Amino acid sequence: MRGLARDYAFSLMLVAGLMVRLVFVPYTSGSDIAQFASFSDTFLRHGLEFYKYADAKLYAEEGWPYNWPYVYGPQLVLLLAPLRALLRQPVLAYWNSGNYYVYVPVEWVVACKSLFVAFDVVSGVLIYLILSRYSGGRAALVGFALYYLNPAVIYTSSVYGMFDQIPLSLILASLYLYRSGRRLPGLALAGLAATFKPNVAPASLGVLVSSLVEDKCLKSRLSGLAAFVLGALSPFAPFVAYYSQTLSKAFEVLASLKPGYTYPIVYSFNGLSSLATYMHQFSGGDYEWVVSYWWVFYLVLNVLVAIWLTSTRERDVGLLALLLYLAFTTSYWRVNYQYFVPGIGLAALQVGGSRRRMVASIVYIAYIAFWVFMFPTSWWAHVHIKEPNMELWRVMDMFSLMVFDEGVYVVYSVLLTVLSVAVITALVL
Repeated sequence: MRGLARDYAFSLMLVAGLMVRLVFVPYTSGSDIAQFASFSDTFLRHGLEFYKYADAKLYAEEGWPYNWPYVYGPQLVLLLAPLRALLRQPVLAYWNSGNYYVYVPVEWVVACKSLFVAFDVVSGVLIYLILSRYSGGRAALVGFALYYLNPAVIYTSSVYGMFDQIPLSLILASLYLYRSGRRLPGLALAGLAATFKPNVAPASLGVLVSSLVEDKCLKSRLSGLAAFVLGALSPFAPFVAYYSQTLSKAFEVLASLKPGYTYPIVYSFNGLSSLATYMHQFSGGDYEWVVSYWWVFYLVLNVLVAIWLTSTRERDVGLLALLLYLAFTTSYWRVNYQYFVPGIGLAALQVGGSRRRMVASIVYIAYIAFWVFMFPTSWWAHVHIKEPNMELWRVMDMFSLMVFDEGVYVVYSVLLTVLSVAVITALVL
């Protein structure tokens, strides 16, 4: 009976979460969805020479609405291009009376978000399966709810429209295989996730580091490393075979991302960067040096994780992946809101751990989710949608605190950084 009740609760949450997501899918759009259409158009136009255009230097000639470079592995464009080949409606981008307008076809919005929502489901189910196997049914339901019903996760996939849940699902599948004794395929999936989106790489390295630490045999270590590298580089293989400069172009784009002030402040989630940007904006002083030394903070947090790893007998691969990811999102100079989706997914797994780790993870997840109710999320219901759904717009405003003061977001980011350090400390104690 307990098993039946658990399955019923799981199914109910699965359907309810999906229904909430579907409400937003056709009627809201973030700016990245418009850019995804242009990335896909460029791939369909130039094929395996895609990375020749990834730096956005020819963005106007390519018809991109924004001059944002393609900073991801080829996995994303390989997933989106077939959808774009079927849905060729153009993105409208034009100036009018000094204002820049970008409108995305509803068909493209639905196609992108359907993919993202599908991987939300996959990630949630994997969290449930991992916790069911290793921590019991109650922990599985709680962990599943913390991720799948989380406003931050729903916002990312279904309101704004971003794809961090796809590499998260690869990490979770990697953890499931790794803990089941199938380490090589698990490491290959971790490598695949590492190059899917750069911000996910620290979590992927958690799986690799666990393998290198736990395996005592040199041959096993080398096999694991080879599987990881194969998973990471295999998506690039056809691109490199056709256009030899693919990897150098990809690294060139990443290297061009120099630390600086983080605008808009409402969408910046590193406390030091937000504070430096805010102080510069209102005083005119030079505080960019604070942002440029972000790597020092990152190094300190990783040393803390390394001390824990070398001094404990506990070998929880999921915990190490979470710690390395938190070290990154706590210190990196430019953190966007969608970066927290993998952190939420990995933190949800900790409900099956000690009471201290469970509480620290839940507090962290809840604090991140609160931002959704601060930010006027209805912005995405009309800024890129030519014919807005006014009813949904009004409903979204009803659930928003409608905070417009940038100072409030600076305080939120600073407290988030402090909380993240506290959570890392609690997890390693």
